Amino acid sequence: MMNKRFAGLTLAAVMMTATFAAPAIAQGPPPPPPGYGSGYGPAYGWDAPPHEFQEIQRQGFHDGIYGAQKDFENHRRPTPNNRDEYRRPPVSPRDRNAYRMGFERGYRIGWDHIMNRGGGYGFYGR
Repeated sequence: MMNKRFAGLTLAAVMMTATFAAPAIAQGPPPPPPGYGSGYGPAYGWDAPPHEFQEIQRQGFHDGIYGAQKDFENHRRPTPNNRDEYRRPPVSPRDRNAYRMGFERGYRIGWDHIMNRGGGYGFYGR
């Protein structure tokens, strides 16, 4: 009789714990602290350009991420110099340096994402 009573109490305790713990588990992790991810990072996504970038730099940044993905898929060495977009930017001559700077940064971040987390997956397609 004592074993049945103990088993019943144990089962009731387990069920109550699961009932009260489920909402906490369903909520997920807490939000990042204020100021975390300002510019890019977890609050904005790994592929978001830094907030201080101008439009041409942002275009280069996104093209750099895409170029890193393509070089990985084609088993090419990880260097922006492999990319036609870097050597001959699709922008006016006066914007080439800004584009290349954004491209290099995006390429580096894209390649880092592939090697450390993404494994070549999770990029946005074009």
